[in-house]
Amino acid sequence: MSHLAKGLYVVPTIRHNMSYVRKKRFGERVYYYEVEGYRNKEGKVRQRVLRYLGVSPNKIEIPVESELAGQLAQALMSGKQTPSELKETLKKLGVPVGPGKIKMVSLIYKPPLGKLTLRVE
Repeated sequence: MSHLAKGLYVVPTIRHNMSYVRKKRFGERVYYYEVEGYRNKEGKVRQRVLRYLGVSPNKIEIPVESELAGQLAQALMSGKQTPSELKETLKKLGVPVGPGKIKMVSLIYKPPLGKLTLRVE
């Protein structure tokens, strides 16, 4: 609280709006957005888009060093691991993997930037 004048105090209020994932379908395609609810001037509840999540809300992209990329490539190219085994291998290599099943893992090289990225969905 800050004291402005005798008997007058200003109390800062902090509003925390909880965000959630919203799925929108356009034709055959499904897109995901992070949104939050708010009230407009008339008091009606509306949604505000905070960010676009793409076609998969569980996609993670992680920049990787070339040494780690070699280990990841070996694990991915073996083709002998089940999704749960692959998930454990990624965790052992220090790759943060979220809950749920792994649908796809890609090791991506971006030539203009000379950078490697691991994408986990």
